[in-house]
Amino acid sequence: MKAMMKDNNDKMAAMKMTGNADADFAMMMRMHHQGAIDMAEAHLRSGKDPEMLRMAKKIISDQKK
Repeated sequence: MKAMMKDNNDKMAAMKMTGNADADFAMMMRMHHQGAIDMAEAHLRSGKDPEMLRMAKKIISDQKK
């Protein structure tokens, strides 16, 4: 998980800003929320706790909206 977070943060830090606050915000938030999906999907592959698995599924569903 930590490696996934670092990779996502590195990608966001490397993004070229346009100077348009709305566009830059949208790009960064899209990347941020994709990171949440990626982490939740990874948890579904290796997690065991039923409550955490439900949370991961909900995160995926909510973030894809």
